[in-house]
Amino acid sequence: MKKLLALAFILSFAFGSAQISAFQKADSKYERKKTALYNKYPKPNDLRTKLEWLLTEDKITSYKNALEKISEEDKKALANDPPVKIKLTKEAEYEAGKTAFQKSLYDTVDLAFLNFASDSYKATLNFVVDSKGNALGVQAKGNNEDVNSFIEAAFYRIKEKGKWKPAEANGKPVSSTISLPLVLTFKK
Repeated sequence: MKKLLALAFILSFAFGSAQISAFQKADSKYERKKTALYNKYPKPNDLRTKLEWLLTEDKITSYKNALEKISEEDKKALANDPPVKIKLTKEAEYEAGKTAFQKSLYDTVDLAFLNFASDSYKATLNFVVDSKGNALGVQAKGNNEDVNSFIEAAFYRIKEKGKWKPAEANGKPVSSTISLPLVLTFKK
């Protein structure tokens, strides 16, 4: 039994690291190609702008592909421990508080490269905290699919930096859905 638990721990750690490394790989590839592009075209011009947009599109696609794989794994976990539909006696809590979680998320979301038209972006982040305190199944709902993907990626990047206490129903830990409003400010 101990060997099985150790194997499960190793696999979950490896999968968690693979999630983050997929985003890091996309970031690294984007930065490397952007540097090469800027070296080739040091002054802004139409061609550089077009090529930079293609690099941005590639980064967005890489993030979405990584999120799709994570979503499939989360769906499997949630099938075994779905959120309850009954009244909770205690809400799920982030160990340092929801404000600390939101701040960590804001600090991790990097959207400067998108050159977004607005100064701020409003979204709602929905996810499940299962009965063991694992945060799963994140979905960002806002009016821009690409920005939503980067918010979801930021969620997975910070997921292991803090712990959630599961919600309770009649004294027993249960899975529950969390909904957090977000307002992101873009650095220009």
